[in-house]
Amino acid sequence: MKFQAVDASAKSPALPQWESMKMDTAPQAPQSKCPVSRVTIDTLDTMQTVLRSKAVEENADVSADNYVCPSALAEINVREFQQGNLAMSNGDVHRQRRRLLNSLVRPEQLVRFREDIILPSVDRWMGRAVKRNEEGAFGCDLAGVVELIFLEFAAKIIGIEGVESEEGMARLRGCALPIFGGLSAAHFEDREGVTTAGIEAKKVFVEEFYRPSLEHTRRQLQRLAAGELTEDDVPLNLLQMIATQAHETYADEDVGIKEAILFFVATTGTSVQAVLSTVEYLLDWFEKYPADRACIEDMEFVSNALQEALRLRAPFVPFLTRLAVDDLDAGDVQLKAGDEVQAWVARAGRDRAIFGDDANEFNPRREIPEGISRYGLAFATGAHQCLGLRAVLGNDGKSGSHLKLVQGLFRAGIRRDPKLQAQTLPLKASDDPRDQIPTYISFPVILDNWSARA
Repeated sequence: MKFQAVDASAKSPALPQWESMKMDTAPQAPQSKCPVSRVTIDTLDTMQTVLRSKAVEENADVSADNYVCPSALAEINVREFQQGNLAMSNGDVHRQRRRLLNSLVRPEQLVRFREDIILPSVDRWMGRAVKRNEEGAFGCDLAGVVELIFLEFAAKIIGIEGVESEEGMARLRGCALPIFGGLSAAHFEDREGVTTAGIEAKKVFVEEFYRPSLEHTRRQLQRLAAGELTEDDVPLNLLQMIATQAHETYADEDVGIKEAILFFVATTGTSVQAVLSTVEYLLDWFEKYPADRACIEDMEFVSNALQEALRLRAPFVPFLTRLAVDDLDAGDVQLKAGDEVQAWVARAGRDRAIFGDDANEFNPRREIPEGISRYGLAFATGAHQCLGLRAVLGNDGKSGSHLKLVQGLFRAGIRRDPKLQAQTLPLKASDDPRDQIPTYISFPVILDNWSARA
């Protein structure tokens, strides 16, 4: 499957297609860390114990499959996308930066993001994308629209400028999926093509968006200090923290770039897939239980549905990784220092001992055991739990932007386009059906009530 390149601009090349890519140059593969064990965990209780333990840490080489099976491509993934970002930091550095970045997702910030950025952008991007087809029905590629909505959110929370026009947003959008692939290349079948496309997209992101936006932020802060602007004119974002070196590690440009890339992927890729998966599951559910369609007005039901989708598929790659830095007795699993850990989160989300005999099925009315989150471990747990939990579900679990978006789509009468097939990016092959987690790159839909909204 190929990805259409973004139109070339005068100052940088077009983003590449993902097939038939060859690395021109590559570093020598590092020496293997073997002998070590690769330990697989796929039950919820054991996974919680491991992820919450100080005996395991994040590690970029493990994440990029460069620890047990080192390779030149894996070394590139570590160097270009992972080493030094928040997710791959540990100890005091992680705690300090996490505390700093928590200010971006405070309750008042989340309300501002939802009311002033995300929800207004829904009607704007939907209005531009929805077109009447040959039969007179209104439709669009939902994957593209939802991506644009969350790209606008990503731009605001990071501080990216230059996306006010459709051309600028299209250029940024061309970076999103390739950079997601570059960050997660170990999970994809065509690792070389994914990595190459990711590097080219990173160049565009840095040269056209990151560096100009960082300079803009510095000028804004200078004007604020001079009394020419007020704090309301300069809302808090990631680039402010990087510009002021709010943490000492941000003095390294490479760290700042990777931090911005992490936020870029986290606020676009995972959000898009969460919304699309929820829509897909609910469409099937309403076919089976048509009376439940009225429940789209019940935000608790919508929240339950999104959390079920997250339980079954998040984090939209098969597993998370950790490195054991000390021995750990986790009950079913005994870890030794140096072990590579693969935490198969979606499998744990389908743990029958926790979620029942129908754990592989989507059921927004599922009874959840006390002390267990409906979304399983979709946001991980412990020191590295995802910062976006409240952004997705809202401060009360029922008011998040993702929930409002899903509700609005069903109010618009969403259904699958019967003439067009959704397309996905293939992950590595697996014989276990629990690992078949789609990454949608297109999701054609019809909106039967759109004419009434227009």
